Amino acid sequence: MSTFESVMELSSFETCRKEVISRKTIGRILEAGRQAPSPGNVQSLEFIVVEDEDRREMLSESVNDERVAEAPTSVILVEDVDRMTRHVGHDLSQEFCNAEVACSVQNMRLTAADEGISSCWISGFDEMVVADQFSVPDGKTPLAVVSFCYTDDPVKRPQKFGLNSVCFYDEYGNQVGSVFDDFEFPGIKESSEVYGKKAKGLTDKLRRKVREFL
Repeated sequence: MSTFESVMELSSFETCRKEVISRKTIGRILEAGRQAPSPGNVQSLEFIVVEDEDRREMLSESVNDERVAEAPTSVILVEDVDRMTRHVGHDLSQEFCNAEVACSVQNMRLTAADEGISSCWISGFDEMVVADQFSVPDGKTPLAVVSFCYTDDPVKRPQKFGLNSVCFYDEYGNQVGSVFDDFEFPGIKESSEVYGKKAKGLTDKLRRKVREFL
């Protein structure tokens, strides 16, 4: 599977198979995460692999996501915020930490997809609670959790806006979606489907309103 195909087929999950992910496979996923770009090459990212059932249950409650308990392996991405701050300054440290985590998460999820593994990315939880539960030292912050599993029912990514509606040539507003462009360009067809559904929904709504007045 090519990288492009992996991106297009990236999936999440709701249910997991009762199948353990080998340490060797997780190692490949972690290595992909470690190789993600790091602002200023600070390399302030660390990982906690959570396999123990009780700890997965605890983490699941802390991040308020039941999938963490069900998945056989989750990874907590921990940023050394103090280290990043020393290199880039306080004003940019959090932004750069978030960027490093996002790049790492995407690398990990794409590598997992190549292995036939679905994944989910969780953020926005109480960082202090998770830090305390997993003995994360001061100055370091858990910013994301990624859970991995094999599943028989992968959840496909939600529909995106078509590329012709968000991509411009040479200047903002010069869109690719015109009669002079290749309609097989990735995103054009998807955009047509999205807006087609929206138009149908609006038409159906208008019809219902008309019937109400008849």
